[in-house]
Amino acid sequence: MQVVIGSTNKTKVAACKTAFTMVRNAFADFSDKETDFKSIPSQTEVPNMPLVYSDIMKGALQRALFAYKKVNFCTFSVGMEGGVFEISTPDGETSAYLQNWVYVYDGQRGYFGSSPALPLPISIQKALYDEGRELAEVIDTLSGKTDVRSVNGAFGILTRNLLTRTDSFKWAVINALVPFCNREYY
Repeated sequence: MQVVIGSTNKTKVAACKTAFTMVRNAFADFSDKETDFKSIPSQTEVPNMPLVYSDIMKGALQRALFAYKKVNFCTFSVGMEGGVFEISTPDGETSAYLQNWVYVYDGQRGYFGSSPALPLPISIQKALYDEGRELAEVIDTLSGKTDVRSVNGAFGILTRNLLTRTDSFKWAVINALVPFCNREYY
């Protein structure tokens, strides 16, 4: 099985590899297939820091399709995008959530999968939406660390590593892969 990942970010690549291994261990149709991974930089039309739900999904889709077109052959291409979106809650407030989306494509069909959505503190929400800052910069400043996105990410900082950026993308990849491998229900 050849998998091309539309990212060279080490947390995304690690998440993808772990997810495919977990799926191979859980589904008989995948268990006997060795998996070779290739990661390539990809392009998308969405902003560097997507701030609406549809841009996060669009970014994942565009990265997967870009990766698929850039290689001669692959079994699957995987596009991953993280971002923030605001929603109105039943109590009338507007809350911002951090979420990652993945799109897995096999050349004919594709499926989306998402991570859990983590509510963001109001200070981060204001920095993103009112001040126009990017999450990577904001979380680095708040945590006193540098390049948090390449390690445990905002998910890791905010959850004290109960859910890291890699974990979050891993679950999103699994969710997008399940329709390809669970023939009993799909």
